[in-house]
Amino acid sequence: MNVVRSGIRLALIVVAAVLSGCAGYQLGTSSALPFRSIYVAPPLNASLAPQTSALLGAAIRRDLDRSGEVLLTDEEAADAILKVTLQDLQREVSADRQDDAGLARKWRVTISAECTLKDPRTGKVYFENRIIPAFDEIYADSGLVTAEYQNMPVLMSRLGSAISRDILSVW
Repeated sequence: MNVVRSGIRLALIVVAAVLSGCAGYQLGTSSALPFRSIYVAPPLNASLAPQTSALLGAAIRRDLDRSGEVLLTDEEAADAILKVTLQDLQREVSADRQDDAGLARKWRVTISAECTLKDPRTGKVYFENRIIPAFDEIYADSGLVTAEYQNMPVLMSRLGSAISRDILSVW
């Protein structure tokens, strides 16, 4: 009987020790963002990828909204304003075709964005001209132009997520 009680006491001590180790755990980042609301200006497009600005703007707003850490608002009420310019679309062969090494089968498409985040009231710059890249690989069996056009929403979603991560990280 004594052995059983000792075993129960030991088990309770182990459980209490494990649970007390989790007492200080906090989900998410430990530091608060220096702003609560944000305005995402419509992205500008200086790249050779047409019709990507609207896709990128929607992707950034969607990711920021899903985070729950900031409130999306209009320019006049915002604590921070994000300005984004798409630039530098690059294509590079990732895999050749089996029947003709001179033709590409898979392409790596990379695009970057230059981002500036600042406080409109004080003029404080959180980050300026930060280059954030994203890439995806596409199969060009049906033609490069078609494959790239169909993949652009995916690429803009990846770039939007990367930009949102940079905004929500405590620098």
